[in-house]
Parts: sequence; C-alpha cells; structure tokens
Amino acid sequence: MSNGNGPIDKFQDYPVEIALFERQSENGTWHNAQVSKTYKEGEEYKRTNSFTRNDLLKLNALLPQAINRMQELAQEQREQPDKRPVQDMDTIRRDAQAHRARQAQRQSHEQGQEV
Repeated sequence: MSNGNGPIDKFQDYPVEIALFERQSENGTWHNAQVSKTYKEGEEYKRTNSFTRNDLLKLNALLPQAINRMQELAQEQREQPDKRPVQDMDTIRRDAQAHRARQAQRQSHEQGQEV
C-alpha cells in the first residue's frame, strides 16, 4: 500500500480522468476518487473540475471501472487488515498538530477573504 501523493490507479478518456488515491491514518486506510478534466490554455495544460455534457458522458462510462477498482482495493484490505504501517504516539501527535495548524491556517485565510 502506498500513502504517497500520487494516484494508485487512473481511468481516462481524454480529456476526463478519474484518479484513485490511497490514504492512511491511525484509523486505517481508505480510498478517494478525484475527477478532473485536462484542457490547454495557450501552451500550458491545466486541470479543472468543470465538465461539459460530453465530458459527463465519458465520466459516466469510466465510473463503473473506478467503483469496481475501489471495491477490489477494499476487498484486498479486508483480506490483509494488518498491512498498514504502525505509528508510534509521537508520530500520531505530530500529525494531529500539523492537521490542526493547517485547519487554523485555512480558517484564518477564509476569514480574511470574508472581510
């Protein structure tokens, strides 16, 4: 299992993509899906989460594949539940402190925009 930043699997039909990510915490492992669209602005490629009707049709065809893969991953996890890394309490505390700091920063940023 990976807890890196990159996707563990992708389902694509240009310009849309469903990327699957694996995440871990002290509560276990879970999987998320990120849906995006690639487009070109000038010479630069960018991503968005805004879709046309045709994009949605393509995503509709990809969704069953992504759902099936997530079900496979969940089944593998049930069959091997002790594969997640063991963390000591210091690591868990540091992670919790970092999470609280990010939340505070995000709230501060949001409050600054409301003014």
